Amino acid sequence: MASELKKITRLGLFAVVCFWTTACEKSGTDEAFNYPNTANIATVTAELTQVTLFDELQGRVRPLRSAEIRPQVEGIITQRLFKQGDTLEQGDALFQIDQDIFIIDVEIKQAALEQSMAHLALIQSQVDRFTQLDRTKAVSKQAFEEASFNLQIAAATVQQNRAQLKHSELQLEYAKVTAPISGIIGEALVTEGSLVSRTEPQPLAIIQQIDKVYIDVRQPASKLGVLRRLLANEQKNSEQGVKVIVQSSAESADDIEGQILFSGISVDENTGDLVIRIIADNAKQQLLPGMYVRTQIPRQKLQAITVPEHAVRRNSAGSPFVYIVVNDKFEQRPVQLEGLQQRRYVISKGINPNDIVVVTGQDNLREGAELVLSDWQQ
Repeated sequence: MASELKKITRLGLFAVVCFWTTACEKSGTDEAFNYPNTANIATVTAELTQVTLFDELQGRVRPLRSAEIRPQVEGIITQRLFKQGDTLEQGDALFQIDQDIFIIDVEIKQAALEQSMAHLALIQSQVDRFTQLDRTKAVSKQAFEEASFNLQIAAATVQQNRAQLKHSELQLEYAKVTAPISGIIGEALVTEGSLVSRTEPQPLAIIQQIDKVYIDVRQPASKLGVLRRLLANEQKNSEQGVKVIVQSSAESADDIEGQILFSGISVDENTGDLVIRIIADNAKQQLLPGMYVRTQIPRQKLQAITVPEHAVRRNSAGSPFVYIVVNDKFEQRPVQLEGLQQRRYVISKGINPNDIVVVTGQDNLREGAELVLSDWQQ
């Protein structure tokens, strides 16, 4: 009997301990889920603005001008007169071709010209004398006509020799190869001692002007109509035409503003694309020929609302939505996105002007919580 009483007493004590432990755990759990009654959120007021939508396309950089340096005369290269990689001006000397033979040729042509001029002077004096004698009929008509004919031949010979001298002087001038355009010259493709001629397939060097560059972009031909309408509207409203943003792949490179020059008229049969040519200032030489770049080409202008990218959330199905504050309460509202530009989403449907949009603090939103609003700081 006594042993049974002790057993009952132990069971009672165990039950009391379990009850007390369970009560403590429940109390702790309730305290853990005791959320604060306020929700701090940062918001912006939606405003309707004029927005330009862009297509992001890849393009290849082309130099504004490119010239292959080729000799106009044949000869041996005796000197290279430039530093490879230098920026040159039009007319700067590049190569010197052995000019001795050209100097001799100029001297020969100069002597021939002087000889023909002396002969012309002799014939002219003879014609002048025959003219005076012809007045008194002291010279035959045939002799006078022959003298006049010889004068014409002598004058033509002088003119011919003068032209040949100019040609030889030009050949001598061509012995010094100069830059046909301003730009940056690459490596020399020939060395001193090389025999060069105007028929050689390989140029002496290549100069490229890149203070401005072309960017050739391929765009689907299906978008040609939209682009042409945009070009027409911009040309009416601005002399500068349609502006394009060019983004270099180089690190720490700034975005560059370009302008659409024209779109091609031939469509690639394999891809269905056509070429759009853009011109851009490149004073800092961030864009180099052959480089691939990203371009943002205007696609459409519309009235829309933009919000910071942090304001847009997505549900389990991947559909975008935002939180809107209405009468000190929040509501979830689906939106239609038109693109992301400068870290702001362009929204065409779902938000109305003057709506208060939650940008940060969405995780603090709970039913029944008091909303504490602050202006969002970028």
